[in-house]
Amino acid sequence: MSATYESREVWFLTGSQHLYGPEVLDQVAANAADIVRALDNSDDVPVRVVTKPVLTETAAIRRALIDAESDDACVGVIAWMHTFSPAKMWITGLDHLRKPLLHLHTQANQALPWAEIDMDFMNLNQAAHGDREFAAVQTRLGVTRKTVAGHVEDPEVARRVGVWARAAVGRAELSTMKLARFGDNMRNVAVTEGDKVEAERRFGVSVNTWGVNDLVAVVDEVADADIDALVAGTTFAATAKWKTSLVITGSYKYNLWIEMPKCQYTSGEPDELANRRRFGGTFDWWAAWDEGAGYDARITLTNAITAVESYA
Repeated sequence: MSATYESREVWFLTGSQHLYGPEVLDQVAANAADIVRALDNSDDVPVRVVTKPVLTETAAIRRALIDAESDDACVGVIAWMHTFSPAKMWITGLDHLRKPLLHLHTQANQALPWAEIDMDFMNLNQAAHGDREFAAVQTRLGVTRKTVAGHVEDPEVARRVGVWARAAVGRAELSTMKLARFGDNMRNVAVTEGDKVEAERRFGVSVNTWGVNDLVAVVDEVADADIDALVAGTTFAATAKWKTSLVITGSYKYNLWIEMPKCQYTSGEPDELANRRRFGGTFDWWAAWDEGAGYDARITLTNAITAVESYA
């Protein structure tokens, strides 16, 4: 599948331990690859899902999560404990992870093969044990995470993973955002910009001030013909409301609503730029016919109850 966000990916980390031996760990890796393939092929998951080697010791877990944190393409981590992965091994790694974490509480088999279960099968498939252990240590550490439970073949699982992945992409984009404010105080100063400091500390958003003259210079570079073309091709919806203080009948005042779903600007100018927070302007427009709504303007007269008359 072609991911919506081609340059973004989430890492799939699978936990186990050396106790099980190389054959079991090879099967763990194969099962993890099947889950990754299912998620990566789902239309509900908008990023690439990348499988990583099975993690069996503290140092490897720590390194994997440090690498995920430092990789710009990686927007989050999905963790699954296929077998029993002692959760103390994850503590130092989780301490280094600030990116979004999803705990996938699943298993390789959708149904248990009751007629064939033996100790080898029990050793291999201990997700119920390993995922509970992992959840416990996350709670103990106060790790913020999303938990999704269910088999990967259930469409709802892929949908929920996809929702989390979209949020992870948003978080990654937010962390590199730069915002400009005009008519503000000094750039990059900490002690006088408490809210901006918090925005950068928590979300990575850099908010700095720029002089109004800098904005004027940019606006002046835009050709009038470009502005006219943009205005000519842009429509907007408008609703106007008038109130009367006169009670014509009954005990309610009349209101008049005019709804115009497709308006076109015709003339008018904004106020001249100045060093103040709000700007006004005077504009004229006309209401064009809207095919979807079936009218150009709809007038509704109300008496604070059900509409008494509408004209379209």
